[in-house]
Amino acid sequence: MNTDIHSPNHPVAKAAHNSRSLWCLSAYRNWFIADTADVSAVSLRTFVIPLIGLALSGSAFISGLLVTIESAIGLVLMSIGGAIADRHDRRRLMILLGLIGMILSAATTVLLTFDMMNTTAFMLFVILFAVMNGLLGPSNDAMLKSIVPMERFAKAQAIREARESCVELSGGAIGGLLYKIAGWFPFLASTVLYLAAALTALALPRRTAVVTEKGPADQRTDSSATTNSSFLDQFIEGWQWTLTRRTVLAAIVQGAVINVACYGSIIGVQIMLASRGTDAALIGLVGTATGIAALIGSLAAGWLVDHIPTGKLIMLTFAVFTLAMIPLLFTDSYIVIVACMVAASLLFPALNAGELGFIYGQTPDDMQGRVSTVFETAIGIPGALTPALVGWLLQTPQFGFQAVMMLVVACAGVGLLLACITPTRNIPLPAQWEQAEL
Repeated sequence: MNTDIHSPNHPVAKAAHNSRSLWCLSAYRNWFIADTADVSAVSLRTFVIPLIGLALSGSAFISGLLVTIESAIGLVLMSIGGAIADRHDRRRLMILLGLIGMILSAATTVLLTFDMMNTTAFMLFVILFAVMNGLLGPSNDAMLKSIVPMERFAKAQAIREARESCVELSGGAIGGLLYKIAGWFPFLASTVLYLAAALTALALPRRTAVVTEKGPADQRTDSSATTNSSFLDQFIEGWQWTLTRRTVLAAIVQGAVINVACYGSIIGVQIMLASRGTDAALIGLVGTATGIAALIGSLAAGWLVDHIPTGKLIMLTFAVFTLAMIPLLFTDSYIVIVACMVAASLLFPALNAGELGFIYGQTPDDMQGRVSTVFETAIGIPGALTPALVGWLLQTPQFGFQAVMMLVVACAGVGLLLACITPTRNIPLPAQWEQAEL
């Protein structure tokens, strides 16, 4: 039996070369299952953290602060995690992520079940989850480029967007129902999901080849390509390489602004509804409705990316998002909230498939972990700080939710303006990506 995955006769390489379907790659199927289990666990945890924080502390500000703590710590550590993913065996890192996530989720479940959890202890667990995600989470993203042919990376991103939509679709509804049964139930489900992620990651090949339509390229996902320089040198190199690409830098700036608007709307709606006593299942249905919209958008993402230049698609998405948020300046009606959040979610899967497919598709494999995490960290930090600001705004007299939406609409408008005047507006159709400047 041929055990060298770099050989053209290896089953993984042959499958990648002979079939147009990504699902014929066993390594891709195993990665997809492991990554989906991890994303689902994160989705459940993200949903219940502000609810449990509000129940334990009775404070909207503390509830938002907990979300900020997890997001901020995870994002700060993510760029370090990207360098780790480029230096070490990504398969082992994925396994470790599943095992640690399972242990932390099980411990949280036990403490919540026996009423031994208080606000301080819960905050400690939130921090531990954030550290885990920041240092080990990037291994999942970095692994994808190593097992998917570069020519089909945009397709893989579109599939990923559809998966994200399905998780969002189910995460809010399932999280709301589980939380309604018991506060610890979502963490019990998270325990099972992390176990599944670890077991599936074990099935990934120990060495993976980067494949193209012409066959396998002799590259590795372990540390062989990156250990010639120090960790600090590679960490700095990741930031320098990413921030010196004009289009990538423009995408980071506008993405950071839009992320504040997105986080503000999502967390603002969630905490506001919880504060006024809305049933947890109904709060979860907001996420379900936006998930349906995102799923519809993800199904159309492939067609949209192929027929609308990515730069124009970015501008269109931001314009629709801005218009969708304006009605919430004047009302906090549940029905209007659902309608606006649905409209705002429709085009983001196509934007992500196009923009991220363009950026990551042209990023060298040995830079995947660092570039993706630098990109996500730089975009995410302002958004990570938003929940605490949202919690504070919600407690302001007279304005409350309207103050949150003023922030959201203002940031959405700035993001739209940046999309119209920065280099991302020139990103063409996928067929011309190779000639476009990164």
